[in-house]
Amino acid sequence: MSLSELTTYQCSSSSTNRLLGVYVWAITAITILLSVSSRVNANPQNKLTQFFVVEPRTLEVNENVLSFEYSTDKDAINFKIKIIKPEEYVYRAQENDNVFENEHIRIYIIPNSNSRNAYVFGINHQNVYFDGIYNDSAGLTLDWDGQWDYQVQTSENHWEVTGKIPWRNFPFKSHSSLQRVQFLVSKHGNNAQKIISSAPSYTNYTSFFDNLKSIDVKIPKISNVEIFPYYSLNHSLLIDKTQHNFGGDIFWQRSQNEYIDITIHPDFGQVESNELVVNFSAIEQFFNEQRPFFTRNQTLFDVSGSESLFLVHTPRIGGASVYEDVESRDIIAATRYSISGNDASYSILLASEENNDIAFGRDFAATRAKFNTDSGTLGLSANFVNTPSLNRQSKVLGVDYFLSISDNFEISLGGVESLVQHSNDTNGYGFWLQSSYEKNDVHLHEFNFFVYEPSLDINDIGYVKRVNRKQLEYEYSFLIPKINSSFIKNMIISTEIEAKTNFDNENLPFQLGLSSQLSIENDASIELGFEWLTAGKDDNLTRDYYSTLLDRSWSAEVVYESKEYEFGQFEGELVFGLENWSGRFHVVELALKTNIFDEIYSEIALSQYQSESWLNWAEENFVDEFKFDEIALDLRMNYRFLESHEVRLRFELVAGDAVGISNNLIDRTGHRQALNKPDNFAFSEAAFQFRYKYSLTKLTAIFFSYTFGGEFEDEENTYSRSRLFSNAIKQKTTIVYFLKHVSHFDNNISFKLSPSRGNLPKTNQSLYLV
Repeated sequence: MSLSELTTYQCSSSSTNRLLGVYVWAITAITILLSVSSRVNANPQNKLTQFFVVEPRTLEVNENVLSFEYSTDKDAINFKIKIIKPEEYVYRAQENDNVFENEHIRIYIIPNSNSRNAYVFGINHQNVYFDGIYNDSAGLTLDWDGQWDYQVQTSENHWEVTGKIPWRNFPFKSHSSLQRVQFLVSKHGNNAQKIISSAPSYTNYTSFFDNLKSIDVKIPKISNVEIFPYYSLNHSLLIDKTQHNFGGDIFWQRSQNEYIDITIHPDFGQVESNELVVNFSAIEQFFNEQRPFFTRNQTLFDVSGSESLFLVHTPRIGGASVYEDVESRDIIAATRYSISGNDASYSILLASEENNDIAFGRDFAATRAKFNTDSGTLGLSANFVNTPSLNRQSKVLGVDYFLSISDNFEISLGGVESLVQHSNDTNGYGFWLQSSYEKNDVHLHEFNFFVYEPSLDINDIGYVKRVNRKQLEYEYSFLIPKINSSFIKNMIISTEIEAKTNFDNENLPFQLGLSSQLSIENDASIELGFEWLTAGKDDNLTRDYYSTLLDRSWSAEVVYESKEYEFGQFEGELVFGLENWSGRFHVVELALKTNIFDEIYSEIALSQYQSESWLNWAEENFVDEFKFDEIALDLRMNYRFLESHEVRLRFELVAGDAVGISNNLIDRTGHRQALNKPDNFAFSEAAFQFRYKYSLTKLTAIFFSYTFGGEFEDEENTYSRSRLFSNAIKQKTTIVYFLKHVSHFDNNISFKLSPSRGNLPKTNQSLYLV
């Protein structure tokens, strides 16, 4: 019998009633005493009221705009944030776990004083949240989900947030009960036109992690197990086939500094499809990871270098193979073990794929060790991949070092070596050096130098945009914080130099760029840019055949982003110039973000690319030149209602046509010889997805989606744009219904979602995690 039942139970004896009354009062008194004791043992409350303007980068002090009060105890950091002078309320029908376009708060928590990872918690005035991880290498990623609670209150003149973030969210460097934690609080204005921060630093600043407030907290031993079982049904209408999948993730936090994670048949937890991309180039398209297992507790493997190099690119696991004609394989299982001790962290990741009708499954192993010092970090990496279908074994070894010389000067360098055993054994190396130097918060210097051998091959489990490169880059930015103008508030002027060659010492184009960013008085922004390239060879166009000599080229760019109006906000971009073999080109992009109705938020983007000298590799040393025209339409709509229901719709269309100019043979020197006229062609692609999500709790949800994709190609380019679009929609190559249920079980925390929601001021909106 529960306590509430005891207090309402009717007893015929009055003495029994009195005893029960005394018992209830005793329990109540003890509860109050324990609560008071907990508050007494908590750290004294602190309050921050001084904030700095970090975007635009003026570092002007703002007071009485925002206040942040916090206190800590053995379980969590408790906070209260009051936005004293909010911007104009802008309501967006946004989903949780998406970066906001309107005014919001971000709290950055760094669990170790010398860590390079910050856990980010975002909240806006509409009671929508996101959480994720920020680091220097990968930037901000939102696939990490934490256990925390908050409550939002809005009024006509201000809005405020109260809540707490438990320590169990974070991995610490040791099992010690005394830990040093850093934090930062920032407020982002509508469309990030203005950002203020509790420190005169932000994520794009040099030594960001070295300029944050530190506190010491006592934390008891943490142990927690989370289980995410799922069931999904995938039905293809084209082949009338239904596939049932069962699997799940287990995240076991054994202590503050030790994790064991296991996944069986991992699935895409967000039920998202990759963006529609038409790629004619030799450079592989990069897609982000979306599976929860490969994003959670994975930050130790976030090692990146120049040319978008990633030593571990987890979409390779279970994804398309670079060396086989295989789009994807199912994963049997994967596991990861991570531990930190004193000033060192270690992790190992293992995964195995299932065999299918096309090829045998691959086996992956990635290991990582990271050592922290007072001024920097040293990392060691080793990756192994076995591809039995090709009898191929790949090993990649890496070392990276980050050094913070001062608050204004940082250096990052790394080296990587690949060893591949295949029909012809190969090995290659690469290294990079990057640095940034700030002077007086006005001058910023960035330097990048890298060398990648042609035989460097990390793509079994990693990613790099291109190899066979020796490249030097330098960029200088100068901030003019205040301008004596009624139109311009501040300006950033940047210049960039890029010089490169390859291991054949070919003359690749030298690049010079100049740009400026202007913040104007009506809270809009303008970007102006100019880029000039010398004549030189393109050593990627023809893959591994003769490099193609290109003419001198240039481009000019104008980007405008409006202020936030009642109907929404719009953006425009125009790029024009000369490219390839002295052909004029232009790119036009227009985007509108608006609420069609109070509850429906939409984004519409339209773009056109047109070139009089578009080059496409035909075969071997042959390159075709076309007059090329491509149009793309991207429509997104979000509808969120009753707190727990979210609907998303996305529709993408791409269509283009090419009129042949000449088919060219490229000789050893890179010069071209026109032979004949290539055939014209037209193409179009379409992709559509409807997704419904019902959140039973913060981490338990039911997804349903309907997706289709279509492609159309024709050697005659006599089709209008509308016919190209309609043909792509009609000739569907994929039609899929997808149903998925993800559950969450935690041995410490349960969840309850408040059903209340409103979009008008003077309402209270809450999300409770009990």
